[in-house]
Amino acid sequence: MHYYLAYNLRIQSEIVLPELPAAAPGADLVITVERPGCLIETRSIEFSETGGKAAVFSFPGVARFTMRGGRELKITPDPRADESIFGLYVQGMMLASAMQQRGFFVLHASVVRVGGRAIAFMGPIGAGKSTFASALRARGHSILADDNAAIDLRAPAPEVLPAFPNLKMYPEVAESLGYRRLTLRPMHASQVKQAQPVASGFWPTPLPVSCVYLLDRETHASVCSALSPVQAVVELVRHSVPTRWAVASNGRHLQMCGQLAKTVPIFPVRTFTSLEEIPGIAEGIEEHALRLAPDMDGQVLCMAN
Repeated sequence: MHYYLAYNLRIQSEIVLPELPAAAPGADLVITVERPGCLIETRSIEFSETGGKAAVFSFPGVARFTMRGGRELKITPDPRADESIFGLYVQGMMLASAMQQRGFFVLHASVVRVGGRAIAFMGPIGAGKSTFASALRARGHSILADDNAAIDLRAPAPEVLPAFPNLKMYPEVAESLGYRRLTLRPMHASQVKQAQPVASGFWPTPLPVSCVYLLDRETHASVCSALSPVQAVVELVRHSVPTRWAVASNGRHLQMCGQLAKTVPIFPVRTFTSLEEIPGIAEGIEEHALRLAPDMDGQVLCMAN
């Protein structure tokens, strides 16, 4: 049996989860592996109709993952499966599902501590979320989460929980930011990205969210004016669990999107098109975040390059 810590959850697992830090025995979430089941022919994600407290994820050639109440995950392997890939699904979608079932708002975002508060990079796959998190880490800031951010909307102000000390990086991007390839670790033969441990630059406690940056290749300035509340809700629905997995939302999820849109500004940011642009855009975001943190009520105007 293996024991880990992520998102402040103590995890007891029958499989190795190499990106997660080891922890003392504990069981907020129990992960078990069953005997191989039937061949899985169709990819599907199904949420229960009773409050979303159960979800079944089926992936051909991999496994069926059944998450219940954010406390129990059962893995039923496809007979053709390479079991070494299970950890990628658990560390990503399954932990995101666990946090969603536990009542957190789960945003497809990477999160960094800047100016004593958390800033989040939101966007579709390939937008540069991990890239800018890593770029700000190179500038001395700490990482809270990569790819999936669990936000507690029940706190006095929305705050992000620390996930686990790891970033997923393209090797050429990491090298362009000054990281040596020797610091990267292959995750699986199927993955182009590699794991970049960030234990020395990981922030271990929850932080209030200062703002969200929406990475976009259509935006013409480094950081622009905040979206309207309606625009913000649209983007939060698009980039959060479960709708980002093409699973229908419910009233509670929409309410959470509206709550976050009212309390945390979302700024469109032009993302990079070449590696040479990354440091300059990261510096502009850093300056913007540091100016914004002391006074969340002030209006921030568009910052052109």
